[in-house]
Amino acid sequence: MKQCNNLTFSIFLTKSLFFLKLPQKKLLLLSVVLFSFNLQAQIEFDKYFTDKTLRFDYTIGGNHNNSYVFYNKLKEEPFWGGSKINLIDKFNFGDFRILVNDSASNELIYSRGYSTLYYEWLDTDEAKKTSRSFYESVTIPYPKNTVSLKIQMRKKNTEFFTLFEIFIDPNNYSIIKDKQDKYEIKRLQYSGNHHKKLDIVIIPDGYTEKEIKKFHDDCERFIAYFFNVEPFKTHKDKINFWAVDALSEESGTDIPGKNIWKNTVINTHFHTFGYDRYLTTQDVESLKDIAAYVPYDQIYILVNTSKYGGGGIYNYYSLCSADNALSGKVFTHEFGHAFAALADEYAYGYGEAEDIYDMTVEPWQANITNLVDFASKWKNMVDAGTPIPTDATPENYNKIGAFEGAGYVEKNIFRPTYDCKMRSNITDEFCPVCCKTVLEMLLFYAE
Repeated sequence: MKQCNNLTFSIFLTKSLFFLKLPQKKLLLLSVVLFSFNLQAQIEFDKYFTDKTLRFDYTIGGNHNNSYVFYNKLKEEPFWGGSKINLIDKFNFGDFRILVNDSASNELIYSRGYSTLYYEWLDTDEAKKTSRSFYESVTIPYPKNTVSLKIQMRKKNTEFFTLFEIFIDPNNYSIIKDKQDKYEIKRLQYSGNHHKKLDIVIIPDGYTEKEIKKFHDDCERFIAYFFNVEPFKTHKDKINFWAVDALSEESGTDIPGKNIWKNTVINTHFHTFGYDRYLTTQDVESLKDIAAYVPYDQIYILVNTSKYGGGGIYNYYSLCSADNALSGKVFTHEFGHAFAALADEYAYGYGEAEDIYDMTVEPWQANITNLVDFASKWKNMVDAGTPIPTDATPENYNKIGAFEGAGYVEKNIFRPTYDCKMRSNITDEFCPVCCKTVLEMLLFYAE
């Protein structure tokens, strides 16, 4: 099996190979051109944006058949945590995406894919019987001029369609500009300028004032878990970690199935959609208010409980319980979902692939396939002679192939390797396909 820690060199070699045969003068000229290109990208940010964030909060509601978006509020936040170079999403991941166009030129100036808890709810039995709403929020660099913001959604794994559009005047006096100084912040791991690093903010839930030291100690422990896993281990210098000391009135979290209810700062809870171990929050407004204390790309919620569980939703948030014996492995598993849009590679809860996938096209997640267009996935990483589909037999355990059973279903959805961090807690490594996706995303944020 190809090793994760060799991927950096492979990607660098692919990008750099054309330099090798160039004379020195041409190489110098090309370097100037590339420098100018990067400078121009920086100038483009300054042309359209200022170095802070505009947050758009909305309510999405509906049922299994129909969805509607309702404008809630706009809020100015002090930091733009993301890249100033990579403004246009190149991955095409997510159940939703936002498109921001300059209204004068209609030029696309920012885009991002993401997923939400609402989209997951649409596949529940409840969504087939009733309608419900969820509070959601997206962030963009703060525009200098009027822009249009589109929210697009896709059905199953098909093409996007526009669900909602709003024109935003950045000088509108109704944009909220509240100052926040309630909580202390802590720089846990600092590698440099947040525009050129992946910035992860850890937010506590269920830690009381008396447990502030425990929260800080837990952060350090989980950062150590994080940097023990590739590709984060090799690329520690591309990542910043922050913490916001948002403390709760009570210790722990809600466990509805056991009638346990705690008064916590962002209202996390187990038993999401009836799944005992699924730990989430619907209090996105409070979560985003707290995250805005620091520049961030990803939000990680550390929940003060020993109960096994967690959650991770692409460009939305990650959660993990702090004190379970398996929490270290869960920590990076959930981050794989939230950061790189990786699918779970186990079967859980669904009988037929058609229940949640359009089987005429490939799933958009990078680490699962229905073999409709395997060449667009990881076929080029499969060794000659490896059968596709690939039998789960001992001789294939260390091979890249197409193993049946993934994406929550047993049949007709395939994963790259026999085991992976996205499949089980037996291993603490991403398979080569997952690791490649994570690394590409990391380089995208850290450029």
